[in-house]
Amino acid sequence: MGVDMHDPVRVFLVDDHPLLRTGLRFTLDAMEGLDLIGEASDGFEGVEKILQNPPDIALIDIDLPGISGITVIEMVKKKLRDIKIIALSSYSEKSYVSGAMAAGADGYMLKAISITALVDFLRDFARGENPVSPYLLDMISPMDAEGDQEPVHITPREKQILDLIAEGKSNKQISTDIFLSIETVKTHIKKIFSKFEVKNRLEAVVAARTRKIID
Repeated sequence: MGVDMHDPVRVFLVDDHPLLRTGLRFTLDAMEGLDLIGEASDGFEGVEKILQNPPDIALIDIDLPGISGITVIEMVKKKLRDIKIIALSSYSEKSYVSGAMAAGADGYMLKAISITALVDFLRDFARGENPVSPYLLDMISPMDAEGDQEPVHITPREKQILDLIAEGKSNKQISTDIFLSIETVKTHIKKIFSKFEVKNRLEAVVAARTRKIID
């Protein structure tokens, strides 16, 4: 997506738990760059409000009264192809994650995540980094890719960055962990994408694990 970071990132929350909605509202109200523009407690209300006033990012609970979060994601994505959607869930089973991603979600986060970590995740999405949710990475195995794979040669630094991407870390977190500027990290990631001929972080992790470059 790549939101203009001079403008607040517009976030919408669909969740039937008042405490989560209140906690996120208070947290975002105190932060610059993120704006909770609306919320809904059920699927029907969520679809209606999102289509009326599209946000940059929608957080959608999978288990909603009325219509399911999966259906909400499908309905919203059908009308708003460019919107970013993060599925929120209490379930870590592969069937729930697969269902959400197949419906069009761009990320999947367990509700056990702290509000602070969720806000960091939102910021990364807004910057266009599209960090990989750990629950998507956990689903990846070398069997996810079929056929012979061309060997890819990467540097020790690129291997180090791939390992951190596989942990779900953002560019900012990688930069802090290995003492490189964010721009240098971005340059390394672009080279990794080019070498593996992939378009995003998830595909890069799949490609690297398939070739047994990372665990």
